[in-house]
Amino acid sequence: MSSFSMDHVGMAMMLINGRTLTDELLQEVLGKLALLDTGLGQEGLAHVCKKLESTIGIRMTVGEVVRESSFAPWVSDVKGSIEWNYWDSYRRLLQSQGWSPNVVRVLDEDTDGILTECGNPVREESWGIRGLVMGDVQSGKTASYSGLIAKAADAGYRVIVLLTGVIEDLRKQTQERLDLGFVGRDSSKLLARDRESKAIGAGINRKRSANVLTSVERDFLTSNAQVLNGIPLANISEPILFVMKKNKAPLENLVAWLEAQLKLTGHAVHDMPLLVIDDEADNASVNVRKEGQEPATINRLIRQAIGKFSRSSYVAYTATPFANVFINPDNETDLFPSNFIYSLNTPSHYIGASSIFLEDGRYYHQLRDITDVEESFPYVHKKDHIVDALPESLHDAVRVFLLTCAIRDIRGEELKHRSMLVNVSRFTDVQGRVSEKINSFLYTLKQEIHQYLAGRSWRTHPELVSLKTAWDEEFKNVEVTWDQIRKTLNDSVASIKVVTINQKSPPEEKLDYSTYRDTEKGRRVIAVGGLTLSRGITLEGLSVSYFYRNSKAYDTLLQMGRWFGYRAGYDDLFRIWMDADTQEWYEHIAQAVAELRTDFRRMSANRLPPSKFGIRVKSHPDTLIVTAQNKMRSGQDVEHSVSFSASGIETASVPRVPALNAENVRLVEKFVLEQGGAEMVGNRFVWSGIDKSRIATILSALNISNMNTEFIPDSEDGVRPLVRFIQGNGYAALEKWDLSIPQGLGEIVAGITVPLVNGSFGTVRCRKRQFEKVPKGVSYLRLNKQRVGDTSDELVKMEAKEIQAAELDWEQQNKKDQKTRSVPGHQYRRFRLRPLLTIHFIQAKERIEKNLSKKSQGKGMMDVSEIGTEPMVAISLSFPDFDPLSEGETVVYRLNQVALRDLFGDDAGEDDDDED
Repeated sequence: MSSFSMDHVGMAMMLINGRTLTDELLQEVLGKLALLDTGLGQEGLAHVCKKLESTIGIRMTVGEVVRESSFAPWVSDVKGSIEWNYWDSYRRLLQSQGWSPNVVRVLDEDTDGILTECGNPVREESWGIRGLVMGDVQSGKTASYSGLIAKAADAGYRVIVLLTGVIEDLRKQTQERLDLGFVGRDSSKLLARDRESKAIGAGINRKRSANVLTSVERDFLTSNAQVLNGIPLANISEPILFVMKKNKAPLENLVAWLEAQLKLTGHAVHDMPLLVIDDEADNASVNVRKEGQEPATINRLIRQAIGKFSRSSYVAYTATPFANVFINPDNETDLFPSNFIYSLNTPSHYIGASSIFLEDGRYYHQLRDITDVEESFPYVHKKDHIVDALPESLHDAVRVFLLTCAIRDIRGEELKHRSMLVNVSRFTDVQGRVSEKINSFLYTLKQEIHQYLAGRSWRTHPELVSLKTAWDEEFKNVEVTWDQIRKTLNDSVASIKVVTINQKSPPEEKLDYSTYRDTEKGRRVIAVGGLTLSRGITLEGLSVSYFYRNSKAYDTLLQMGRWFGYRAGYDDLFRIWMDADTQEWYEHIAQAVAELRTDFRRMSANRLPPSKFGIRVKSHPDTLIVTAQNKMRSGQDVEHSVSFSASGIETASVPRVPALNAENVRLVEKFVLEQGGAEMVGNRFVWSGIDKSRIATILSALNISNMNTEFIPDSEDGVRPLVRFIQGNGYAALEKWDLSIPQGLGEIVAGITVPLVNGSFGTVRCRKRQFEKVPKGVSYLRLNKQRVGDTSDELVKMEAKEIQAAELDWEQQNKKDQKTRSVPGHQYRRFRLRPLLTIHFIQAKERIEKNLSKKSQGKGMMDVSEIGTEPMVAISLSFPDFDPLSEGETVVYRLNQVALRDLFGDDAGEDDDDED
């Protein structure tokens, strides 16, 4: 193969120089590369051409901000007068790595915007800024804060502290990236005072050089400061960078060193600007203690370090800001982002939750169901759990990973690293046992491949036949043939190692991709772990993920999603193994986060302050799960206020007891007759102007499973808080309701006739739905994908102009997010004028599986024979935007430990026992 590297792409980018890429320009650039004697050859030029075509077309838009009222756009005033040494060198580094010009431009504008929100470092009076930058998991937050650090250094910030989470592996990875992108030198050699240290990355051809008091090998020790040769902090001209874990010892070292520096000057505080960037800011930084108690250790130490400076800016970075906006905004000494929240947008080639877990997502077909794992890795297990055998689904995942390695090699992909993720237990001991089993299976499989796959006898070896079956099921439509795989697979997989990634892992088990950067095959691993793999760590070249965990908290699940991110050149190959329940949680999270981001954009447009976003997040119906999971460990009842403004609710879990379903049918029959004549609109019976008291009455009477969290009764009086709210709220928009009963293709519901406005009567036909497998003995049935209705239900009684306004608004959002999905139901709800109750008559239908694997067919859905064909009642509520972004009336839930345990089981969360 011809010589090819990202440097060649960088050269091509510079030749393009921001111009619109046309066929003529592309041929011109490739011709110039050929003339430059780069050694590319025709094959290498073809690689550059493909990379340019996929990179230049990436779309991205600048983010949005919500801020407090006081604001001064100081960066625009000084932009032309500052010498942007650090930023320009970082920008050139990104360009040389093949970054899209549009993405670099947006990064430039976003970091200008974030720096503007931070304090102006040349302002002499005291000031303190608290802000937050919200991105997506594995979306490029590191590039954002690296760019912010570079610009802050150019603008005059003197001390920069980057907090990287609680895991040393993550700190090392981040230090390495900052060495390359900001420091421009190997930090280990600098701390060792190695005079032979050469410029790297952004440091090449740069005039200035930053100081660094941490290294890839060492977090901050007070002895690290010896590299300053005794020069007081106040006399250091270039910025000083610290890359630190959020652990007690290094933070105490930092506070002590800053205090010692003050004693040298005799000042009470340092009179210089400080920038603290807190990556993974929802982890460890948030004060979990009650008001009036001593703050939690990490929170206290961060605040102490900030308090040593008269001018400071604290910027939290996270993809899951739920915990951060729960901070009390009235406590001015805490870390609530009171000054600004900046929301970053993702580029068009980012692969997020919506594109994987929503049925119309681009990569939904690359999900694989786990149905055979409970015996090997029970949802609830202890650290002494013995792993007797691996499930066949995990064997399949390993086979697929090996195949992807070969396909990517045959394609000539420039990224050499290949990774697989296995996350099935939070216990390090169990992780070790899983690794041993995988290693044993991998060893046998590699031996079979080495000895027999390329020869004629491979069909007589069961493991190789299983490998061919995996090929047929997953990759028979790729451009690579099975014969090519047979010839190359051994070379592609021979170096794969199984590594256990946690705090107990020996040095040789670390990912350490940089060590393998210049090797022919790169680092190729099957990484088994838990928390260490769930917080910030990037698995380079990740193509297969096997995930089976019992957490239901949004932030925990999102952070575990290492499969989110960028898969340029192999996005058709990645696969995710996951059980159906967890897939549904991710789908739910994707929808909830999308709604919150819509709220954020509205607040940004309406110039509302960060406290309003905090209020909205805390009152969002879906955050009940987050709060419940966190509070559950405290042993106290949960009291949580919820606003259902612009929200939708469905009872996706229905009673399993036939008598309760039959009673629900009779209750609805009586309710319908009381409403008078209905209109027939399409295939729906529709009523308008129903008083809220009638709606509350039927919702109180129906037998609704407590698995529908919004209908959980209050632990004090047994009344459903949502029903109490509907009955007693004072909003004019909620006085009168619309009612709809849609028709399906199932059987006629016996005994129900609907009076029509023309004096005749109509019959009701059931909607047919699939039901998921649920444990034996539980009191409920659960609809497939926890979905009762469809988007068209939301349009009932909406005027054409309201629908048009909703769709136009969604089109504008698409321009920012590059969504390809149709308009979702929650978008229409925002433009409704009245609330809507939809009553669904549901009938079970035959199961239809989405799994491609034949041996998994029929295991995820219940058969009609297990349920029966009698009608069941489910409901949907659609609330209009009656209380936009204010502290109006909310529904208050009081849940005791029994209710919480019924809902969420005994999930202990991510912080217990001996995880990492």
